[in-house]
Amino acid sequence: MKTILFVPLRDYYQSRKRIWVKYLIPVVLGLLALAGALIFNGDEETVRSTFSEFVNVQINVVAILVSSSVAIISILVTADNANIKSLKEEMADSTQYKPVAGKPLSLFQILLSNIAYNVIVEIIYLVILIGVALIRPIIPLQVLKYIAAVCIFAIMHILGVLLESVAQMYLTFWRNR
Repeated sequence: MKTILFVPLRDYYQSRKRIWVKYLIPVVLGLLALAGALIFNGDEETVRSTFSEFVNVQINVVAILVSSSVAIISILVTADNANIKSLKEEMADSTQYKPVAGKPLSLFQILLSNIAYNVIVEIIYLVILIGVALIRPIIPLQVLKYIAAVCIFAIMHILGVLLESVAQMYLTFWRNR
């Protein structure tokens, strides 16, 4: 089962060129958040309360993102129109995407791998958030600040990939674009 679960992640990373670009903005924002959190020296109760609300909101948001990403996959795999057929036939730009297992990818495979990657990352992140919510009372205050920065990085990365997927879906159903 574990090999099946991580196939979309492996294919995603193997097929992308300049993958570091997708991490650049989330890393910068995460580091800025960390710097702000380390500079901010509020009382422990305020920091813990803010962190608790932050994690709770993220759990709700990520759960909604998972369901919308799964809906996008459903639309993609069940749609049977000329645009989807042309996506399956047209190969991806070799300047942006690498072949996987020696085979060039179609635009359909690129779109599907984006969305599948995002769903898996969202689910893993949701599990991590639930775990953090459960052990939050015993986590030292200083560690909470680092966790918050990692959370900001993760949510920004997820949103970035999701925005790319939504733009690709939009262009899929926009004739002659």
